Amino acid sequence: MEDEPAVARVSMVVLPLADPARIVAADWTDGYNGYEPAPMDEYAVLCGAPFDPMRVSGRDAEDDLREAERIITAGDGEGRRVNYAEIVTDPDRRGNALFFPVDGEERNGYEAQEDDGTVVCLAFTAFDRD
Repeated sequence: MEDEPAVARVSMVVLPLADPARIVAADWTDGYNGYEPAPMDEYAVLCGAPFDPMRVSGRDAEDDLREAERIITAGDGEGRRVNYAEIVTDPDRRGNALFFPVDGEERNGYEAQEDDGTVVCLAFTAFDRD
């Protein structure tokens, strides 16, 4: 019996915030700088640290997760499941979080920045290996 090749499953979200030429020319770095949004069940949350629903004072992150699940499950009105839910977690500062379903325990976030610090692209990966 031959050894089966390893299998890896990857989920990836890419948020381009500028034209492709600017993204290609930008410097890619670890987008969280040591901060990782808390995984919630089978969902990941893409947000800045101040807007993480697990860390916003007075927020019930479980309520946010239930609302995200409801939005994703309800779909787009045509019966198609949507890929993410945007929840405003800090209305006073207009902060939001993107919730999206993921398969994968290992999670990484990256951002592309121009020399002046302008973020031109965000990427999130989640993966598992069998």
